Amino acid sequence: MSNNAAQASPREAVSVRKMTEKGGKLTAKGTALHRQLYVLLKEQITSGRYGFGDLLPTQEVLCREFSISRITVRRALNDLVEEGFVRNRQGVGAFVAVDIGKARQGPDFSFIGDMRRTLKETTMQILLLETARCPRATGAHLGLADDEPALHLVRTRSIAGKPVTLLDGWIPLRFAKAVTALNLQTKSLHELIAGSFEQLGGVAQEVNAALAGPRVAQALDIEINSPTLKIDRLVHNRGGAPVHYLTVWTTPLRTRLVMEVGADDIDGYNVGRLLHDVQR
Repeated sequence: MSNNAAQASPREAVSVRKMTEKGGKLTAKGTALHRQLYVLLKEQITSGRYGFGDLLPTQEVLCREFSISRITVRRALNDLVEEGFVRNRQGVGAFVAVDIGKARQGPDFSFIGDMRRTLKETTMQILLLETARCPRATGAHLGLADDEPALHLVRTRSIAGKPVTLLDGWIPLRFAKAVTALNLQTKSLHELIAGSFEQLGGVAQEVNAALAGPRVAQALDIEINSPTLKIDRLVHNRGGAPVHYLTVWTTPLRTRLVMEVGADDIDGYNVGRLLHDVQR
């Protein structure tokens, strides 16, 4: 960083203090530096610390404050621009381009309501639809014999051309008769499997953080080794039969997980539990 860099204005100094008061120094370990700065700036925007129309610190200030290159800063800001969080004004700087209070609508906490909303708001692309031998572990969840065939369906769902989820699912053949490429254009997969939303039964799921491999990164249009949210979900029908084993990948760049627990479930395992895979 050049010693000739301009000194920060009072407003810029305040902005950087806002960014770093929880500890904002970047490290070369793990995630690339420009992604670290991207995540840090995005968190400041989504948490409301920078409001709609606020000016972000200049590139010079960010370079000096985090001891990083201008190229690193530009890559982080370009990612924010691409995701719609920031816009650049020539000769002035980067401004927050989203009003988080308006952008984040109240969620529909019902499982069926969420599926209907997803069907309405997203577009789907089928990447794979075939009958194949089900992996042993997945087949065990679905009550299938070893290597028994099942319908394998891999899809993406997108909003405004941006992929938001990659869905990789297996369905026992006896429940998959109505699952065709044509039907999937107009109906939810779970409607086709169970006959109607009302015929769905219990849903169990496990949520983990995972790094994006090449296949996931390509499908979600993110960098390899980017952090993702990975959800393994087992869906039953009203009769208690497992009808769908699904793995969902999504990126925190575009998606968040929202949950609500009713009063009757607050003291039970329905709220979810943390299982620690640590050897004693």
